[in-house]
Amino acid sequence: MISRLKLKLIFLVIIFLMIADLQGVYPGYLQVPSFLVATPAGHFAGVSAPYPTLSEARKSAIFDVVRQVLGSIGVSYKYGSEHYVKGNVRGEGPQRTVEESLSGTAKGIVLGVEQNIVKSSWSTGGSGRFVYFVLVRYPEEKIREMRRLSKGARLIATDISDPSTDEIKLKVSETNGVSVILTSADIKIRKHNRFSKPISLFLWKVPSRIEHNSSISINPVEICNNSANIQIPSITFRKSFIDHLVGADVELSAILNGYDELARRVAVKVERMILK
Repeated sequence: MISRLKLKLIFLVIIFLMIADLQGVYPGYLQVPSFLVATPAGHFAGVSAPYPTLSEARKSAIFDVVRQVLGSIGVSYKYGSEHYVKGNVRGEGPQRTVEESLSGTAKGIVLGVEQNIVKSSWSTGGSGRFVYFVLVRYPEEKIREMRRLSKGARLIATDISDPSTDEIKLKVSETNGVSVILTSADIKIRKHNRFSKPISLFLWKVPSRIEHNSSISINPVEICNNSANIQIPSITFRKSFIDHLVGADVELSAILNGYDELARRVAVKVERMILK
């Protein structure tokens, strides 16, 4: 039998260990900076989780600010609910159960957080684990800039070629206010030979479909919230004598490639153009 004195001692040791553990995670003497209590307008205050090293705690505090900025840029929420009704053959009243779920997703571009840190501090609260605090200046105009970049460029291309010439001219517009530079084009030419079967039967073998792919460079064109005309370099697109002979219907599609101001790849496709 364990005496009451030993039980009391064991109980006191357990309580002491629990308090010590809680102080290690939630230290009672944690020094909180004033900017965390009253954050100035146009600023974000970040707090880290307790970490054994100062560098890890600093990174966690910066990520906390990034999460807050992403929330200001825009968060999409998804809500769902499921309803269940249960009963039995004994005639007992049905039981209804409702399960609900709510989740949020934040996506976007956040730049310049570390460069805009105006104050920082840290504390251990006697626990040996660092908690880091940062104050970052991130005004509304900076958030609008990140929102613009997060949307990305929106490109629209149309064919404005003169049907009487071999030249291919495209009009490309950017509508989201993100700067784009177009540098190359992927050209695809498809030919559907309508007379391939009778010619193959009596004269020579003619494939029913032919496809040619090529990539060409173009003079760099920069657009941002405006439009520009792009001339595809001289390539013979007009039907040849053989094309007329085999009854070829010729289609051409072009994909313009480039990059935006964050070096992200962009592309826009011109819907197929029927060549005469």
